Amino acid sequence: MPQCLYIHLVVHFVLALPASFTEKLKNQDKKEGETVTLRCELSKPAADVQWKKGSEILKAGEKYEMKQQDSSLELHIKDLKVEDSGEYSCVCGDQKTSATVKVNGMDSKGAQVLKSGEKYQMKQKASVNELLINKVVPEDSGDYSCVCGDQKTTASLNVKGRS
Repeated sequence: MPQCLYIHLVVHFVLALPASFTEKLKNQDKKEGETVTLRCELSKPAADVQWKKGSEILKAGEKYEMKQQDSSLELHIKDLKVEDSGEYSCVCGDQKTSATVKVNGMDSKGAQVLKSGEKYQMKQKASVNELLINKVVPEDSGDYSCVCGDQKTTASLNVKGRS
């Protein structure tokens, strides 16, 4: 009579907890031309990390540099422009941390920040902004920009000396 052999198989599944953010991104204010570094920390190293601006997935290149060392993550955004303002996020699986980067433009002549005073006066009535330049001289010639949030307008001024 044949003998039956029974094998009892026990399978154990070890479910690892997903990585979570132990240090979140922080909002930052920067000036045009600067570099901003966004940092966050995961509970453990993870390979499936994405950086986003809004819903756009960012790719490493001249503008963006992404670094990961163990569970520490960094995004460097170089040569900031006003258009770089917005919400940035680091996504790992279903976990996400976000922060707002605000790039401050300026009312400027070249890289010079203009201040109200004897030479320059800035006026605002409702949604109209004016820059008044007193006692203009040829050295005042150049491009003048007004920046509000991510909007920018520029005017060129050419001052000719008296003959």
